[in-house]
Amino acid sequence: MAQFSLPQNSKIEVGNYFKDKTNSKNLRKINVYRWDPSTGKNPRVDTFEVDMDNCGPKVLDILFKIKNEIDPSLTFRRSCAHGVCGSCAMNIDGVNGLACIKSHSDINGDLNIYPLPHLKVVKDLIGDLSTLYKQYESIQPWLKVDQTGQEKN
Repeated sequence: MAQFSLPQNSKIEVGNYFKDKTNSKNLRKINVYRWDPSTGKNPRVDTFEVDMDNCGPKVLDILFKIKNEIDPSLTFRRSCAHGVCGSCAMNIDGVNGLACIKSHSDINGDLNIYPLPHLKVVKDLIGDLSTLYKQYESIQPWLKVDQTGQEKN
C-alpha cells in the first residue's frame, strides 16, 4: 500500500461496498481511497464491483464508469486522457502513474487506487498542487518579452 499523509488524527476505514447489478460474469473489484473534508469523517476505501465487459482498457475508463454509473460523488482530476498533461496522476496498485495510460489488464487481482502519496489530499483522489504551482512560478519557465518595444533582427 502507498504511504502518504493522512488528514490529521485519522486512519483509513473500510468504506462502502458497491455490488454489481448487471449480473456480469467478468467482474473486477476496484478499491478506491475516499475522503471528503467537509464531512469531518475519517478517510475510507470504497470497493466497487465493475463489469469489465463494458469498460474501456485504461484505469481512467474504470474511474469514469464508477463516476458515471455507480457513484457520481467520486472525485478525481482528468484532462487530456492521452498521457500528456498529467492531470490524472495517482497511485495505481502501489505505483505512481497516469490513469489514462495505465492498462487495467496489466494488474492482476483487485485494483487499488489511491491519491499521490507526496501530496496533501484535497478530496478523494485529488492532491493539493499549490506547492507545485508556487515552485513553477518561482522558476518562471515562460518566454519573456522585451518590454522596450524594439524589435531585433
